Amino acid sequence: MKNYRYTLLFALIILATACEDFLDRDPLDEISTDSYWKTASDLENYVVQFYQELPSHNDVGAGMPLEDEGSDNLIQAVTNEVMNGERGITTGDWTDEWKNIRGINLFFDNFRNVEDDLSSYQQYLGEAHFFRAWFYFQLVEKYGDVPWYSSALSTDSEELMNPRDPRTLVIDSILVDLDKAVDLLNTINSAGNSTITKEAALALKSRIALYEGAWQKYHAGTEFATSGADPDKYFQECVGAAEELMNGSSYTKGLYDDYYELFGLDNMSAVDEVLLYRVANEEESLGSNVQYYTTNATDAMSITWWLVSSYLDKDGIPYDYQEVASGNQGNDFLVKIAEDCDPRLKATVWIPGDLRVASTAAYFDKPFINQGGEFLCGTGFQVKKFSNPYSDAAGRDWGGYSETGYIIFRYAEVLLNYAEAKYELDGTVAYDQLNLLRKRAGMPDFTVNPQSSDPNLLDYGYTISDELYEIRRERRVELALEGKREDDYRRWAAHALFYQKRPLGYPFDPSEFPDYDPPVNGNNLIDYFLSQLPNGYQFRPEQDYLDDIPQDELTLNPNLAQNPGW
Repeated sequence: MKNYRYTLLFALIILATACEDFLDRDPLDEISTDSYWKTASDLENYVVQFYQELPSHNDVGAGMPLEDEGSDNLIQAVTNEVMNGERGITTGDWTDEWKNIRGINLFFDNFRNVEDDLSSYQQYLGEAHFFRAWFYFQLVEKYGDVPWYSSALSTDSEELMNPRDPRTLVIDSILVDLDKAVDLLNTINSAGNSTITKEAALALKSRIALYEGAWQKYHAGTEFATSGADPDKYFQECVGAAEELMNGSSYTKGLYDDYYELFGLDNMSAVDEVLLYRVANEEESLGSNVQYYTTNATDAMSITWWLVSSYLDKDGIPYDYQEVASGNQGNDFLVKIAEDCDPRLKATVWIPGDLRVASTAAYFDKPFINQGGEFLCGTGFQVKKFSNPYSDAAGRDWGGYSETGYIIFRYAEVLLNYAEAKYELDGTVAYDQLNLLRKRAGMPDFTVNPQSSDPNLLDYGYTISDELYEIRRERRVELALEGKREDDYRRWAAHALFYQKRPLGYPFDPSEFPDYDPPVNGNNLIDYFLSQLPNGYQFRPEQDYLDDIPQDELTLNPNLAQNPGW
C-alpha cells in the first residue's frame, strides 16, 4: 500500500495515453461541477496529479546532487549565472508558475460538493493543503511578495489586477494551510513514506518557518525585508513544528545507521529517517541517471574546497586542510583527509580505493580532472554521495536505469531546523538533537569550537556567535549536496561567502596527470574558474537575492511592483 499513490498516478498516465475515453475527458483543471466532484474517489484522482510536481532525480537540469550547483558547495563546467550576477531581465509572463496553484485552488472551490463523509476524503483534503503550501513557497523563494489567491481565477477575474501581498502574509497563509494539513493527514505509520503524511507536513512547516525567520532577521534594514516582520514568530513556528514531530508518538523516530548507504537506496519504504521520498521505477520510465552521474560520469559536477574544508577532524576539531595540502597532493591528499576527518566527508567525495561498481569490481582510481563534457570533475573532489556500487544501474551508461529514491524530507533535516531555530530564538544549543547526527556519523558529541581556532574560517559578511557558526557548519556537512545550501545563503543574506572569490579544488599532483596542466593558485590548489572569474563571483547583493517579475506581467498589471535592483 505504501506505493499505492504512485501506482495510481502511473495508471492515470497510462490511461491518458492509451484510453480514448480518457482523452475525451475535460482537463483536470477544467472539470465541470456537473461531471465531477461527487465522490471521495474524485478528490483522490484529482489531487494525485500534483505528486508528479514534487522533485525527483529525474528532473531535467536538477535533481540531487546537482541542486547544490547554485551555491558554494558545487560547480559545473560553467559559472552559475545567479552567483555571478549575470541574469538579465525576464521577458514573457509567469503563467506556468501559477498553473499548479490555480489547479489546487480548483480543488478547494469544489471539494465541498462531494457527498461522501469527510472521513473518506480528509487525507486528500490534507494533501491539497500541503500542495498549496508547497507551490506557494516556491513562488515566495523566487519572487518574495506575491499575490495570495485562495480560489481559482479565470482570465476575466478582477483579482488578476491585485498588487503583490507582503511575503509575510503569504507565509502566514502557507503555515495555516500546513496546520490544516497536519490535522487532516494520515500518519506515516499508516500511510507510508511515499505518500504525503502528517509528519511530512510538519517537516515542511519547520523548513518554511526557519527560512522566513532567517530571511526577515538577516535581510532586516534592506529592501528585501518586510516592514514590521517579527523573525522570532517564525523561529517559534519552526521550533513548534519540529517539537511536535520529535515528541509525537505516532512516528517511529530514528536515523538510518549508514549515512553513505542511505542516499543510494532504491527502496526507502522501511527507512524511519525518510519522511517522504519520490519512488523511481525504471520499467515504468520513472528511472533517473543519478547512478550514471555518480558511478560512471559526473555531469560536469565537482565539489568545492569550501565544502570540503568545512568538515572537522574525527575529534571534532577544525582541520588545517591547507597545511595538509602543502605536504600531500592529488590522491595522497584525498586519502589523508578521508583518514583524518568526519566520515561524512568520505561518504560525499570519492576517495581512491573506494568500490565504485560491485558487479565489475571497479574501484575509484583518481578524479576525472582531465576529462571533458559530462565526465569532467574540475576540482578533483568528485561527487560520491547518492552513489550505490551495488545498484543494478551502477556503472551503466546514460539511459534512466537508476531507481534510487529521491528524499524530499528526512528526520535529520528536522533536527537541524530545530537546532538552528532554537538557538536563534533563545540562545539554546540543542545538544541532544545535534548529538544524534554526530553519533550516526561516528563523530564525538557536538562541541562549540571558537571561530578563532578555525584555519578555514568562513566570512558571512557579519559577526555571528561561535555557537551559531558551529550549528551552521553541522547543517552544511549533514545536508551537503541535498539542495539546501542555496536556500541557506539566501536566507542568511550571506553572499559574502563567495562574493569576489573563486571556488577552488584539491592540490594538484602533476605526476598523476602528466599530460594535463590545470590552472592552480599560489597554494597549488586547482583554480578551475581562474579565467572565467578573474575577479571572483560578481553576485549583485542589491538584486540577486530575488528574481525579477517578468516584463509582460508588469505591463499587464501596473499594480505589480518590480523587485529591488531590477
